[in-house]
Amino acid sequence: MKPAGTLLLLSVGLVTSAPAAAPADGIISREISAKIREGLPAFTPPAPAPAGEADSATQTTDPNVLILPKLIVKEKRLPADAADQLMSRRDFKRKMENIYLDEIAKDGPLNYLLNSFTIPLLSPSKAARGHSIYRQRELDRLRNVIDAGSTLDPGARQKYEQEMDNTWTTRPAGGLEKR
Repeated sequence: MKPAGTLLLLSVGLVTSAPAAAPADGIISREISAKIREGLPAFTPPAPAPAGEADSATQTTDPNVLILPKLIVKEKRLPADAADQLMSRRDFKRKMENIYLDEIAKDGPLNYLLNSFTIPLLSPSKAARGHSIYRQRELDRLRNVIDAGSTLDPGARQKYEQEMDNTWTTRPAGGLEKR
């Protein structure tokens, strides 16, 4: 068969199959969709804004200018220790080791030499020691804040000390105790 005859048969086949493959209205029948539409409220378009009350700042004569609505972005600052939360475990461990090594270097080179080595099963790692120094510095910083604020509230220091004791030692998992 010649190519022209093949094209003729294909076009005839497409024309005859088009009415047979009419698209269905959907998954549900016409009766069910009519019942669904009966239960829905009628569509009412929104009322147009009066022409006299239009905002003069949003109107322009230039058709190429698109005026967008005003948008206010409020920046939420990250907490002071966000850098520690965002860094990888390896970087945080290295930071804690450096804190420990810097702390022992303050006492002199002999102290640095003697304390820069750890025995894995018998002593805590450099990172663990650095983390305890880091935590102690944070507690000292918070104590200074409480000392500064104790002039306003004399009971604040006692509340702070109790909360810090509960935080690091005695409070079980869960909420604060009710008073």
